[in-house]
Amino acid sequence: MGGDAIGQSLDLELPAIPESCPRARYAVRATLQGTGVDMAAVDLAVSEAVTNVVVHAYRDVGATQAPGRLRVAVALDDGGAWVRVIDHGIGMRPRPDSPGLGFGLALIADACDLLEIRQREDGTQVHMRFRFAA
Repeated sequence: MGGDAIGQSLDLELPAIPESCPRARYAVRATLQGTGVDMAAVDLAVSEAVTNVVVHAYRDVGATQAPGRLRVAVALDDGGAWVRVIDHGIGMRPRPDSPGLGFGLALIADACDLLEIRQREDGTQVHMRFRFAA
């Protein structure tokens, strides 16, 4: 994660199921309450990033298997907040059968001040930066 973190404010692990989208959004919102970040932008970006995990990261997991997991973390530094959404799924790959139109990452990029996507053998990490208001 970029920047010098002052402290970890949230570290939440959830199942990669649709109900985790609002849970993650509310947890991040509660953590960032009163910090001066654009909460509408944070809500949008977190919703899109978690939805991407739910829809895409574990598509190789069968219906009878336990759902994959995702992690949402927030860390504050002097200038803003870093919000991370991490999965241990199959990574970002083309998906012709996708139920979406492929605009999620563009929405996330527009909502945050900085977006870093880290593809790893053990999953994907989406790092989103939100600056504090002046």
